[in-house]
Amino acid sequence: MAALVAAGCSDETSSADTTTTVASTTTTVPATTTTTTAAPTTTSTTSTTSTTVPVVTTTTIAKVKGLPLSAAGLGDAVFDADADGVVDYVNSILGIPTTDSGWVDATANGIGCPGTEIRFVDWNDLSLFFTDDISAVRHFAAYTYGPAFAANISPYGLATDAGIGVGSTVGELRAAYPAASVLPEDEFNGPSFEIEAGLRGVLTGTADTDVILSFVGGVGCGE
Repeated sequence: MAALVAAGCSDETSSADTTTTVASTTTTVPATTTTTTAAPTTTSTTSTTSTTVPVVTTTTIAKVKGLPLSAAGLGDAVFDADADGVVDYVNSILGIPTTDSGWVDATANGIGCPGTEIRFVDWNDLSLFFTDDISAVRHFAAYTYGPAFAANISPYGLATDAGIGVGSTVGELRAAYPAASVLPEDEFNGPSFEIEAGLRGVLTGTADTDVILSFVGGVGCGE
């Protein structure tokens, strides 16, 4: 049997196959550059001023107690008392003396002193005088206090029971002791005062504003 071939009819008016090409367009976008400008850094400096204030130190010197100046002696150290006992007593208050002459011939210093042996014991501006003029017994006879040989008198603050000491004014002396004698300078001595027999001293002058330079108690050399 003959094979049947089916043929498709072709229309001569038919258009040929059309191929459509789509053009591909590439768009180049220029890159955007972003520039960031940083603000300048500001450094703030705080200046600190240090002020040094000088320290002012006020020193108060304590007054010595237990040795009031009187016509009878220095506190419990009374005139005519045993020499060694008086030195021990004053030592207990002021400490070891700065100088001690020991017992020497009464004529050794060239000044007329009572007795055959004498002794001077000093605590800076305080000097005690001892002699053996009473029945050859060594005893306490006199003292001097002042003048000050440094910026402050030492021992500091010895005074009478009324509070009169080296540095007190003549006005204060007269107020505390109305009967005290205030004597002007003469051919032998400078201005001086006497509170009572056995207690006297030296002044810078006799005006109320003048001051006491020293005290003398008892009977010492040259008297």
